[in-house]
Formats: sequence, C-alpha cells, structure tokens
Amino acid sequence: MENSLESKAEQLAVIEANAEKIAAIASEGYKQIAEKGTVIIFRQLEENSTVLADWQVKFKPISQIPSIITDWQQMGLEKLMNNYNPEVAVVCTFLYPNGSHTSYHFEME
Repeated sequence: MENSLESKAEQLAVIEANAEKIAAIASEGYKQIAEKGTVIIFRQLEENSTVLADWQVKFKPISQIPSIITDWQQMGLEKLMNNYNPEVAVVCTFLYPNGSHTSYHFEME
C-alpha cells in the first residue's frame, strides 16, 4: 500500500535496530506453528522510534494474514511469503493504523 506513514529508510532503520528480535520471533513462530508467515511490526500514527515494544512485533502465519491485511495478495505479500524458506529468511511487514503496509524480505545470517 502506498500511503505508508514512514519512509523506506525509516523502516529499514527499525529492522536494523531490531534484527535479532525480529529473527528470534520469526524463528520461534515458525517452529511453534510450522507454517510460513510474516513478522508484523505494528506502528503508530506518531512518535515512531526504532525501539519496539514486545506488543509491536508478532509472528502471524500465512493462514491469519487475510484477517489482518485485506489486500495482501494484490500487494504481492502472498508471493513474497510463498517464495522464501522461513528457516533462512524473514518477511517483515510494517502495518499502520490507517491500513497501509509495506513488506521486506531479508535473510538471517
């Protein structure tokens, strides 16, 4: 979705600052649920920082995505999720109160 409330640089700074936390949540979520998914980063309308509270970072399996992101198939998130191996990579999705969202794929080292 195009009306993201943060720039790409701001979003990437959040991923970089929280890479270990995001990777751990993705790994644990995949192990527990045994289903591909995405780490959702819930962002607010204002005062966003690179520090994320626990409630802001959650693993959601692919079966739950349609109830969270209505246009996930049209926006390419489905393709992104179907083309990665959860054990070596993470799909990280920023979700905002206005419904906008942006997803990134990155490999864990």
